[in-house]
Amino acid sequence: MARVTYGESITEYAGSIGGVTFLRNPSGPIAKLRSNPPVNPSPDQSPYQTNMAKCVSYWPSLSQANKDAWDALAAAHDHTTPWGETKTLSGFQWFLSCNLDNLARGFIILDTPHAWVAMVPPDQFTIEVSSTYIRVAWSPAYDCVHTLLAYCTLPLRQSSVKLRRSLFYIKAYYHPPALDNWDLTSEIETLFNVTWATFYASANCSIIIRILENYLSVGFRSAFTSAIIKIG
Repeated sequence: MARVTYGESITEYAGSIGGVTFLRNPSGPIAKLRSNPPVNPSPDQSPYQTNMAKCVSYWPSLSQANKDAWDALAAAHDHTTPWGETKTLSGFQWFLSCNLDNLARGFIILDTPHAWVAMVPPDQFTIEVSSTYIRVAWSPAYDCVHTLLAYCTLPLRQSSVKLRRSLFYIKAYYHPPALDNWDLTSEIETLFNVTWATFYASANCSIIIRILENYLSVGFRSAFTSAIIKIG
């Protein structure tokens, strides 16, 4: 990074030239080399990037009637993110949203959207722990309509919103009967790389579990229902 001094004829640069970016910070005008980090997707990122490329290249092959169907879905319905935020999408964005989910679950790309289904978040649950298990529990039992997908944070020792949104998929429950509890012990042991009994005995942290309903092969999802537990 270098300090820049301008003269009478040139008073300021903005933007990038030949890999050098000109900008202004509290110290004044500066120039710095533009960073070009290597793109090396992780094993978890690589399938997502592959599926994104498949969907983007597939869209132009759709008939106009099929594209119009996705546009009609977009015009009629907003998209609710897992965080409960409402977003207005284009037909192409709805196509990506539904089909990225389908490909991740092993289904084929949908040419046209499924008839609209309003996805309701799962009932509120609590997290139960002991030296032998960590599980979510409902009272009364929760009668799930579609498939449940469970996500978990790593052990938390600070109240960072950014950290709290860092989730890891851990388990699916396909078309379950009514549930009063759902054991997640082995999946969380794998995620944390621990033995639960040992971890439980010495931990001093919080864990957040978030669950949503997913309509498999259709690509519609609900918002999360979440709970937090303090361990130790």
